[in-house]
Amino acid sequence: MEQAARMSLEKSTPEGGVDEASSNVKTGQLASMIIELGPNISEIARRLGQFKESVRYRYKEKLLSKGFAVRVAVDNEKLGLRRVVLLVDFSDAYQEVAQKILRAMSEEGYLASYEKTLPDGKFLVHASVPEECVEDYREFFGDLRQKGYFRSVEFYTFHWFRNPPMKTEMYDFDEGRWDFDWSTEQKYDKSGALHAPSTKEKFDMVDLLILKELQKDANKSLAEMAAGLKINYKTLTWHFRNHIEARHLIRGYVINWIGSKYEYKLDKASNKKHTYLYVALLFPNLDRAKRMEIMAKLNILPFIWCECVGDSYEAELVFPISTLTEGLQYLSEVIAESQTQARYFIIDQTNSLTFSLIPELYDDSRQRWKFDKEKMASRIEALLLEVKEKPR
Repeated sequence: MEQAARMSLEKSTPEGGVDEASSNVKTGQLASMIIELGPNISEIARRLGQFKESVRYRYKEKLLSKGFAVRVAVDNEKLGLRRVVLLVDFSDAYQEVAQKILRAMSEEGYLASYEKTLPDGKFLVHASVPEECVEDYREFFGDLRQKGYFRSVEFYTFHWFRNPPMKTEMYDFDEGRWDFDWSTEQKYDKSGALHAPSTKEKFDMVDLLILKELQKDANKSLAEMAAGLKINYKTLTWHFRNHIEARHLIRGYVINWIGSKYEYKLDKASNKKHTYLYVALLFPNLDRAKRMEIMAKLNILPFIWCECVGDSYEAELVFPISTLTEGLQYLSEVIAESQTQARYFIIDQTNSLTFSLIPELYDDSRQRWKFDKEKMASRIEALLLEVKEKPR
């Protein structure tokens, strides 16, 4: 096998240089494997029939060094979590502290992400909320509105959420650009529309701690996690094999090709500026046939980043600036043909954040998630008092 791999490598590398087309194909193959297996270099090398050292070098050189962070896509439904999307408009008195309030909610209130919209300054908020807490969650935001925090709140629930796999065959990893032909007749992609939500599985606190670490950095080894979490290595490995892998609590892996990531060591977010335009679409109250039609039209694009599916439909797309005109024209046609009250929002990536799971919100002894509305409200009030008393 190693001799065959060496011969293959020699054939693809002509004397005096590197075959760029072959190099990009190999990087694309590697990226596709990572989406399925994660950064499991040994297994990827075995499947590709390449040297492990060569695969590791390509992973670091062509992906990691160019800002392509890799994280796990947790199967929220198997954890009993339901995706909720809110469009919130903070009152004038709370505009300056809006993001601090949202960050506080990420620690106690199941926020998965928030994104500021342009030019109106509203926030598109994603939360992964326990199924049994959805109505309490709705009431909580309703109470905040009554207290004057928000001018308006729109609340949408969904059956499932996913990050569609990166269409690696359409991306030139060497040049850092997408190759998508807008001029040809496209065959719609129905794979997303055929997806079905998972059923809830059993899990425990150790499983959640592992998933959180992998959400932050999928490159972290089990040994590193065991040391960091102060959990016996054999215990942690058993949980990973028998719970996370056996019960498929990980849906797959996400290559963050848009370049935005959170630097946990520095406690700050970083984004690629002036490279992509981030657009969110919201289609309220769709019947199944209409929803499947819209999903098929959007999933053909390599630029779709995530989607939430239920009685309504929300999708987020990230267009390279070079394809901005074509992308917006395509979206306008999809919206017009849908004959719905669809809306779109331009997202300010510099004022957006994504959060990982908070295992502390799970009561391991009772095997259930918890949401304390009063505690969350008190946390926000304490934050506002702290901000008010802080000298300017």
